[in-house]
Amino acid sequence: MKYFAPKSLEELKDLFLSNHDLNILAGGTDVLPRWQDNPSLKPNVLVDIKKIPELIGIKDSETDIKIGALTTVQDLKKSELMKLKFSSIHEAACQFAGVQIRHRATIAGNICNASPAGDLLPGLYVHHAVIEIYGPKGERRVPIHHFITDVGQIALEKDEIVTAVILPKSTESSLFYKLGLRQSMAISVVNFAIACEQESMGTFKTLTIAAGSVAPTVVYLKSFTDAIFNGINADDAIQLVDDEISPIDDIRATASYRSKVIKNVLMHIIKEIYVR
Repeated sequence: MKYFAPKSLEELKDLFLSNHDLNILAGGTDVLPRWQDNPSLKPNVLVDIKKIPELIGIKDSETDIKIGALTTVQDLKKSELMKLKFSSIHEAACQFAGVQIRHRATIAGNICNASPAGDLLPGLYVHHAVIEIYGPKGERRVPIHHFITDVGQIALEKDEIVTAVILPKSTESSLFYKLGLRQSMAISVVNFAIACEQESMGTFKTLTIAAGSVAPTVVYLKSFTDAIFNGINADDAIQLVDDEISPIDDIRATASYRSKVIKNVLMHIIKEIYVR
């Protein structure tokens, strides 16, 4: 195996131009166990990007927050800015795996893994995250719901990497909910994030809900939120959640359980927090 550790995006660009089959290593919390289980998956060329300083840190501007691709989940957990402005993502970081994994796992890694159970993803969806991408052809930006296309599938070319996640600022508040089979170190059975701005108790100016572990990708529960906006009673509107999801049976839960639990928990939160 050939190993490279570029120290700048320009050095990385040169590697892309001279090699056609690079494999990128960031935190390694997903790919290293995968290679250990199946040595045939080990790449011929490995590019460790952890020494590229442009990819690290959380930068605040007047209109948005820009999170470098190598920013760790622990950095998100410690950030007062994230806690204040994007609490659903901060809450997801607090519930993310264990401390060792949080110190290694990166925000871009969680996105590019494209697991429907990824804990950071629902918060990124409800806050309309934009993925910044870099390659020899230049830079481009893609909304996260277009970037993740299917289970484990992303809209990234072989000669591109994610450089940052951009979160537009807003006046919305948000929360994150996760149900696992135990309190810690558990993959989500279901998870979801809610972002909203209320005009008064029970009346929404904006309302966005994104759910994970109930479809091949994180999905927006738009039929439900549209019904709430149109004055339909929450008890009736909640049944529309089934129109948006397509859960499966796996070792953690059955499809019917996922469908039932997400509606029950979502209903409880809507009533307890927003409609009292």
